[in-house]
Amino acid sequence: MDPDQAPRCNPSFLGPLTTEPEMVTGPVQLFVGEERYLSKRKLNERERLWNALSPQLETVLAADETVLYILPVLHVPRVLDFFGFGVWWSLFFRAALVLTDRRLVEIMTPDWKKPGTRICSYSWGQVRNVKISMGTLTLRPGKGRTQRWKLPARGDRKLLKLLIPRIIATLPGDIHIPRSTPLFHCPICGTATPKHPDQCKNCETVFKTQRLAGGLALAFPGAGLFYAGHPILATFDLLGEGFLYMVVASVFLSAANTKEMLVGVVIGCLGLFFTKLESAHLSTVLVKRTKLDPAQSLWKKVVIAGGVLSAVLIALPPLFSGVLADRLDSDLDFRGNSSGFSGGFDPSQWQFGADQDQRSEWIRDDGQALFVFSMPFGSGESPTTLEAYFRESGDETEFMQFAGHECLRTLEEATDEEGNSLLWIRWYLFDTANDDVHLIMASVWPADLKSFGVEIEQLVLEASWIPLKTE
Repeated sequence: MDPDQAPRCNPSFLGPLTTEPEMVTGPVQLFVGEERYLSKRKLNERERLWNALSPQLETVLAADETVLYILPVLHVPRVLDFFGFGVWWSLFFRAALVLTDRRLVEIMTPDWKKPGTRICSYSWGQVRNVKISMGTLTLRPGKGRTQRWKLPARGDRKLLKLLIPRIIATLPGDIHIPRSTPLFHCPICGTATPKHPDQCKNCETVFKTQRLAGGLALAFPGAGLFYAGHPILATFDLLGEGFLYMVVASVFLSAANTKEMLVGVVIGCLGLFFTKLESAHLSTVLVKRTKLDPAQSLWKKVVIAGGVLSAVLIALPPLFSGVLADRLDSDLDFRGNSSGFSGGFDPSQWQFGADQDQRSEWIRDDGQALFVFSMPFGSGESPTTLEAYFRESGDETEFMQFAGHECLRTLEEATDEEGNSLLWIRWYLFDTANDDVHLIMASVWPADLKSFGVEIEQLVLEASWIPLKTE
């Protein structure tokens, strides 16, 4: 056979896969009999994968080690690693498996076309069992976590069902001295390393660390994912956290009271917790791929600078809380009127208690009570929307000019404690210049409705507008 067309792997090394003789009918790309399992397109893809992985395999495999098979797989992550990736997990856990007569080597790869930097191996002497079922290859080591890989290609599943029994026959059965499995390798020199190394002891290559990835993710949106080598994910993270920041900032800036500020605090804390948790988790998972870090000192400075900038940005909304809020600009003051009403703005002096948004209470000598409420227009509110609301509610509604103001008057039928009919009359005076609305409310007998309206209009004409009043 021509040396340039020699097989790159030999699935039959441990024994023939079938009883049928393997005939060479043309150029061999991977192994003799390959056309039974893989199409021409798959063989071309597999050959490119082999060529891409060969430099790393040369540093890991022994000179006399025989490669049985090579195939692309999906590394099935742990539940905690799966968290955050969702349905897109398969885009980030692609790998290539290289089965030899001595071990199984896994190399993470971003696209099944070029190698990644995470390499680990499972020595057959440290494996209790390996099986293929339902399109999944499962390996159970003597000491360590069971690992599974999804097999996308039907041809690979077909071949492994024949190859795995030969591998099982070589397994030791009882492992007298089980060692922690898998064994991790430096992607540069192939030397065995700890699971999450900071530096290779042999070639002194520096790797990215989970500590720095987590710190960057917490320090500034997207920084951890960018450090992990995923700029697109980092951009999405930056945009997502930026949008959340704008939402929370708008809540703070438009907060008119403590209650609304607390809403911003709750939304901000929950959003910050979950987004930072996911960002830090994704960053630490992705950086576990033994990625090279030629600029570690620079990234440490980014952690400090990003943390300071984030702290400043987080502090700004509370500091400027309420600057965009719609606030009341004035109060309606009836003191000094000629209609006999007396009262004020101090809730402790009110006879009928205080309700939300109530500004003042006024009582006439004959016991007639008048209540004044004031509130700013909310977002999207106007006299027209308020009128439409009351018409839909069924109240008798009339839009009018009242004491020189645009006014919406509503009437609501009611009864007193003795069952006598009365009317609750409400005048909504619109201060369109300041986007405020002032409500004057009173109960009257139906027969006195017209005269009482004239009296209240005169009262408003005599009233004065003063800055917000508290006593």
